[in-house]
Amino acid sequence: MIDRFDPAAYRALGIDGYEFAEGRFTAQYTLRGQDPADDVTFAEVVDFGRELPGPVDDRLLRLLALTCSPSYFKAAAPARIEIDFPTSDFEKDYLRELIAGGLGEFAYTNGLPAALTPEVSGPSADGAPPRPPDAFDATAEPLVPVGGGKDSVVTIELLKRHGFDPMLFSVNEFEPIDRCIEISGLASTRVRRTISRTLIEVNALGALNGHVPVTAINSVVGLIVADALGLGPVVFSNERSSNVGNVEWMGRDVNHQWSKSIGYETLLRDTLAGHGLNPDRYFSLLRALSESQIADRFRDCPQYFDAFISCNRPFALDPARRAASWCGHCPKCLFVFILMAPRLGRTRLEEIFGRDPLADDGNRPGVEDIVGLGAHKPFECVGEYYEAAEAMLAIVDDPAWDGLPIVEAVRPRRAELAAVAGTDDQGEGAVNYVPERYAPVLG
Repeated sequence: MIDRFDPAAYRALGIDGYEFAEGRFTAQYTLRGQDPADDVTFAEVVDFGRELPGPVDDRLLRLLALTCSPSYFKAAAPARIEIDFPTSDFEKDYLRELIAGGLGEFAYTNGLPAALTPEVSGPSADGAPPRPPDAFDATAEPLVPVGGGKDSVVTIELLKRHGFDPMLFSVNEFEPIDRCIEISGLASTRVRRTISRTLIEVNALGALNGHVPVTAINSVVGLIVADALGLGPVVFSNERSSNVGNVEWMGRDVNHQWSKSIGYETLLRDTLAGHGLNPDRYFSLLRALSESQIADRFRDCPQYFDAFISCNRPFALDPARRAASWCGHCPKCLFVFILMAPRLGRTRLEEIFGRDPLADDGNRPGVEDIVGLGAHKPFECVGEYYEAAEAMLAIVDDPAWDGLPIVEAVRPRRAELAAVAGTDDQGEGAVNYVPERYAPVLG
């Protein structure tokens, strides 16, 4: 193993190949050095389980190999990506767009605009045998990914109330997810994804690091599961506020939630269509809803209040670093607390969180960023300024919250809050792909 990692020493990321055997998908990648002696190889494994009954569509496996590649590309952000197996032009375009959108935050935080436009090359799949007809059954029960937060809970309960019997799906094992699945009473399946240990090692030795489009990976994993199990569509719970970016940078909209946005949803659906697969295999049920509208619906799901968690700390990849509950300081904690405060009240919300983040003056800069009074929208999965400001106004005007340090600090800026709350919903009117069969679910 190398003892130092210099990103500049690598000329390309090779997507070497992939295989599927006994329920395990393995994709191989190589950071190719100017000197081949510097090459570093990686293997990502997704274990679907041996009980996966149906055949696995190679088109989806190939798509997964491409979709997992940004995790390894970003270690050095070389100028080229070399795909060693045949792909069509639309697949190469998919990878280009995945890098450009999904690594926007990574490029911004590392000051690497060129990382978003690598040259993508590889043999062509033109002239491949004719594709088999798509056997997708849109009337089969859906597969619903569960993230442990309020959004997937709302999707689950809306579908149940309208007569659907979804299969639930998760990637890796996390207590908040398992609790929500248990409360739902629905059947579930779990996939285990393992990033290459070598990536963790080179990160410690000087590799570039940053945010990657994890939701894109989980989306393709879900498509493989649904296809093999003979299920209907993969129904995500991405809301319209995920379409709104964090900062404008060098002519680009940098969006932490890009792989949850309508941009990625459209890209993936177009790529499925390019493969001759029905794009309605994948859509987000909540795309037309704001975070506030989802919170209104979640208020009617009290059985989940003590189970759900939107904080990232309990979902750390390293089990030893996982928190047991809400940290009370991160942007997601602050946003969800503020959003739910007018809906659940101070007493119940403090019971859920085990603390009151508004009582900690150290959280003031984070709160200001979330409600539109700070620097910019945090690089996290949080909603738009206007809806956070609306909720904060309700808190300021409710005597139950009087005396808390952050409430009192924000109170003199009420007029500014009101101005933010009055701004346009940037995600309103966005495209959504909810099929006619599912449209009544939203009411």
